[in-house]
Amino acid sequence: MPPTLEQRQLQTLGQLLSAGGYQDVPAMLRSSLERLVAFWPAQAGALLYHSPSGEPIALGHGQLGDEAARMIDEAREAFARRDEGSDPAIGYYALDDDRQLVEISLRSVNQTVGLLHLVVRESDVERSEAARAGEDMVVLLVRALGGEADKLAMLRRAEHDLRELHLLYEVGQSLATNLELHSLLEEIKRQVPAVMGAERCSIMLLDEATHELILHTTDTHTGEPREFRIPTDRGIAGWVATNGIGQIVNDVEQDPRWFDGVARDIDFVTRSILCAPIRHGERVVGVMQVLNKRSGEPFNEQDLRLLTTLASQAAIAVENARLVRSLKEERDRLLAKEAEVRAAIARDLHDGPTQSVAAIAMNIEFVKKLLRAMPERVESELSVLAELVQKTSQDIRTLLFELRPLGLETQGLLSTLQQYVGRFRDPSGFTRLRIEAPASIPRLPVEIEGAIFIIVQEAVNNARKHARSPEVVIYLYVEEGQLVASVRDRGEGFNLGAVESSYNTRGSLGLLNMRERAQLIGGECRIRSAEGEGTTVEVRVPLPL
Repeated sequence: MPPTLEQRQLQTLGQLLSAGGYQDVPAMLRSSLERLVAFWPAQAGALLYHSPSGEPIALGHGQLGDEAARMIDEAREAFARRDEGSDPAIGYYALDDDRQLVEISLRSVNQTVGLLHLVVRESDVERSEAARAGEDMVVLLVRALGGEADKLAMLRRAEHDLRELHLLYEVGQSLATNLELHSLLEEIKRQVPAVMGAERCSIMLLDEATHELILHTTDTHTGEPREFRIPTDRGIAGWVATNGIGQIVNDVEQDPRWFDGVARDIDFVTRSILCAPIRHGERVVGVMQVLNKRSGEPFNEQDLRLLTTLASQAAIAVENARLVRSLKEERDRLLAKEAEVRAAIARDLHDGPTQSVAAIAMNIEFVKKLLRAMPERVESELSVLAELVQKTSQDIRTLLFELRPLGLETQGLLSTLQQYVGRFRDPSGFTRLRIEAPASIPRLPVEIEGAIFIIVQEAVNNARKHARSPEVVIYLYVEEGQLVASVRDRGEGFNLGAVESSYNTRGSLGLLNMRERAQLIGGECRIRSAEGEGTTVEVRVPLPL
């Protein structure tokens, strides 16, 4: 027996209410509402659906009227996605002007997930038994609409999560292979907007010394790089950096923290901001923010969770890049120091033993000639030559001692410094060196004593070259559980701040090298100096308990 017209209509309606062919839940619900209003028939309709994630979707179709709109709003305010109870399948509420409001709940498995409201004429409600049977089928279809919406919502959520995971994987792979900090930050700023669906991403790293966020960007007109510094007590980004809590601001003009100075300078209109802290352990090292969703939608908590995940990835990558940069800088400093030491050795050899050896060679040739011409002078010239050979040998031994004092391993720091003072010679004869230390100086591991010796030696050489002090004194003593080695002069002194600030343009990094060497052995190097007041270089190393 062929199906009746009503049966065919119900079959068609059931097919139309299925989720197949729709790209998103709002589109499916909007189409379903329009068809239900036409099929019932109704004058207008409204639909509310709460997704599994709790996101509400509210739709309307046609002119509801004030009374119907008020009742629908009240029903929506009281509604929450909940387990199925004893709610009636369909309800009728009287309106004015021969109209009624029909309410049908949407179900998914064993939960009530939404409400459908239709505004109908009372004459349309009072129908035949056959019509009511058809109505019961429609009610079942409407109630099942919630399940179809849940299926589509979960499908789209799964697809979205898969896209996010794929993009996160790509971002992670990219960040893991990029160890150049500037290039890394540019790569992050390029990839994050694609993941977040945002117009722009910016990264600000924290300068802990000045309590400022540093933003590097490019001038849109000239293409030149620009740097902005934002105090951490200004702006939404500054608040996030200070408090370590991500923020969603979907209307920046309404937020009192909003600081638009940078936006004006880079000619970019910011409407909404999503900002997350970049953490390394418990420490905030910067912030990552995305601006303006391309779809025009507001940012939500899910967006903040995703940005926080990306910021965590970025934190690891940024820290790795910083460590690599630090290692490169340390390598460059070591190479520079090696070149400086090589040059110093070459200079000392040229000015000392090399000149002496050349003089010895000349004297030998002179003695050869004296053997034939004036034999009586040979003995005295040989005595002069012997003294020169002895002095050259002493110079070479002193140079070798300064390069590697072997006595450190067997005799300790105090004895080695005493030998160093005994061998010390100022070529100008102006500066004397002496040491003051008790005999009870404790021994430390050889590598620690070696580092202290090198620092003392560097300080003495600096004093000899620059201080113009008639005397330099080495003090070695124990104080407050620390071994203290101090080199003091009463010479010209210098402006310590000015010297340290000019390291980038100076060829020598002596003071910095002394401090870093002290840090490597767990100690501290203190330098005090002022113009006309001399200089003190003090190394403090904790003694073992």
